[in-house]
Amino acid sequence: MNEVLLYSNILLWLAVLLIGFTLFIIFRQFGEVYLGTGESIARDGIAIGERAPSLKDRKTWNRQQVASHEAKPVILVFLSPTCRACINLIPDWNQAVHKHQEIHFRVILVGDRQKSEEILKEQTLEGEILLDEDRHILEEHRVRVTPFAFILDEEGVVRGKGLCNGTGHIHSLISYLESESVAV
Repeated sequence: MNEVLLYSNILLWLAVLLIGFTLFIIFRQFGEVYLGTGESIARDGIAIGERAPSLKDRKTWNRQQVASHEAKPVILVFLSPTCRACINLIPDWNQAVHKHQEIHFRVILVGDRQKSEEILKEQTLEGEILLDEDRHILEEHRVRVTPFAFILDEEGVVRGKGLCNGTGHIHSLISYLESESVAV
């Protein structure tokens, strides 16, 4: 009799673990689908057509004042040193910086300074770099996930935005500058 109770208890625990794992996978998939929709991205970040907060009082990584972007459009990307997709974006970002001289490229590194320094020692990151240890810039721009990017016109108005995982996304954002209307 005790053996039957023991085996049934083990089977019940296995069933509970299987159900828990299945729920985890379902919720994870739901999150990916939710965050991947255009509607979700339209809600994240500063609204298209609004002016982005000024960063001119901020110091760049090398302690210089943020360069004025009045003469050029700006592509602004938020990266986290603990985000694998952010680290994988760096080579594509560097290529875009060299290819599009007519655009000012700005990176906001979100999070811990030490981890950010480690990433910058491992890889070259082109463009103007700002550190956002306290996540204040992230909150000002209403960004929830990284890597997230904005394309701003010469007046600092958001023309396009979205998750930015590679060359295709960077070129997609840049294409919003060429269109007459603002779009998501």
